[in-house]
Amino acid sequence: MTTETNNPKWLEAMKIDEITKWYENNRKNANIGMIALIAIIAGVFYYFKYYKPQIENEAAAQLFMAERYFEKDSMDKVLKGDGKYSSAPDIADEYGNTKAGNLAKYYAGRAYMSKGDFKKALEYIEDASFNDEIMSSMIIGLQADCYSELGDLAKAADTYMKAAQKRENLYTSPMFLMKAGIHYEEVKKWEEAVKAYTMIKDKYKESRQAQLSMKYIARAMAHLGKTPE
Repeated sequence: MTTETNNPKWLEAMKIDEITKWYENNRKNANIGMIALIAIIAGVFYYFKYYKPQIENEAAAQLFMAERYFEKDSMDKVLKGDGKYSSAPDIADEYGNTKAGNLAKYYAGRAYMSKGDFKKALEYIEDASFNDEIMSSMIIGLQADCYSELGDLAKAADTYMKAAQKRENLYTSPMFLMKAGIHYEEVKKWEEAVKAYTMIKDKYKESRQAQLSMKYIARAMAHLGKTPE
């Protein structure tokens, strides 16, 4: 014989009764919570469905001329605008979370680099990010270029290594490995330099840098009192 306390229907009824009592005692707070949740869901839906595409279009329209000026090497207009269209820094600051805003950070950084303002360039380049094979490495390499120009050679070397290994390919990887090796030599980190040059020799035999790698390996190893095998 099944007792009342073991009856699933009784347990279910008790749970429903408890929920009902809790709701009656907390009706106001529960309603506020439900309204807030609905508002959040509606807000997220509106942002991704309507607001974000609109902002993306606005940013792209503003970036159009800055991009053209960048291609023409008119860096003053990239940085200051032309009176009608915004400058790349302004677009980056206002639309930084959009695709066009991300590109604007890149253009602004490159433009500041061309003017020799590497500290300002870093503010934009460090904040930009890309997912494709080439640009994801290039943006890190540009950071390293800025560190080098600012005299932080050790940080530049480490950042070149990071760029080389971000998305390994025959174009950017050997180029940044070579820069890393040269900068490691500048700060007398000979073993790290040998490692960078050896990676070129072993992994990127078809690259232009591979033809020079043995010469650079021998030079760095000489400082360690060694000779290449």
